Amino acid sequence: MKNTCIFLTMMLLGFAANAMAQQNNGVVSVLEQLLVTVDENGQEILTPTEEAKPGDTLVYRVTYTNNLDNGITELRPVLPIPIGMEYLLESATPNAEGASLSNTGNTFQNLPLTRQVRQPDGTTIEELVPGREYRRLRWLVPSLEAGEQVILVARVKVIDN
Repeated sequence: MKNTCIFLTMMLLGFAANAMAQQNNGVVSVLEQLLVTVDENGQEILTPTEEAKPGDTLVYRVTYTNNLDNGITELRPVLPIPIGMEYLLESATPNAEGASLSNTGNTFQNLPLTRQVRQPDGTTIEELVPGREYRRLRWLVPSLEAGEQVILVARVKVIDN
């Protein structure tokens, strides 16, 4: 499992780097993976890590910096969530604009994601989609002025497939 988590982390970093390289517009991103632990006083400690094991909670923090001479609008960064990671619902800050259940599609829905489930009696109910099924989060940054930064954060838990 350790090798799987390292692979998943490297895959996530590769996706983020590839996405920014494709934009090629003077907006630079830095992705940090931080392990969440709690000290003896109950205070959270965030430590950079490249490894994780089942049960670990990680914080993904992406900083976008606008290095252009002018502002930009409608920046829509996407954070992939690899298989083996469970998005911790409502942990995105600022609030994510949407999420996707697919690794490949560009269809995002407003949060929280829900689905219709048919009951044994033939009726349907709406239920929340569990965080382990989220594959991508997307934010909307309405504007990012020249020289400004925005920090986007989401928490995930490493699960044992």
